[in-house]
Amino acid sequence: MENITEPLEALVPHRGKMLLLSRAISYDASESSLLAEVDILPSSFFYDENMKGVPVWVGFEYMAQAIAALSGKSDLANGQVPGFGFILSVSNFVAEVPSFKVNTTVSVYVKEELAMDNVFLFKCSIKQDGAELAKATLNTIKMEAKDAGVF
Repeated sequence: MENITEPLEALVPHRGKMLLLSRAISYDASESSLLAEVDILPSSFFYDENMKGVPVWVGFEYMAQAIAALSGKSDLANGQVPGFGFILSVSNFVAEVPSFKVNTTVSVYVKEELAMDNVFLFKCSIKQDGAELAKATLNTIKMEAKDAGVF
């Protein structure tokens, strides 16, 4: 794995409050995987005071943004402008906790398992201190940067 030096904004299309990742840590081109982190803070967009954290179901969006960072890093490495994508489905979502607790950091790992044209399948997990908190399979579609105005 190589360390990622680009700012998140260079890798993902999300901005402002909807940029949920805190940082992209490392990237492995040979296995098409990426490790990112999210700091769970009271200022987090989906923070729930009653839970004293962020609901675990938000984890699939953390996973999706890590996939976007992986795609963006791959595009940049290949001399391309990063495109954008959409979640087609989330399956096999398993949560071991109801929420990600405040003032902690979770690690988000995504790995491409299958690619067919512009449709991709990723195995994803969220861990904290080595313990898996959530996992899922995400199916996505990637659009080219030139198609951004279509939607």
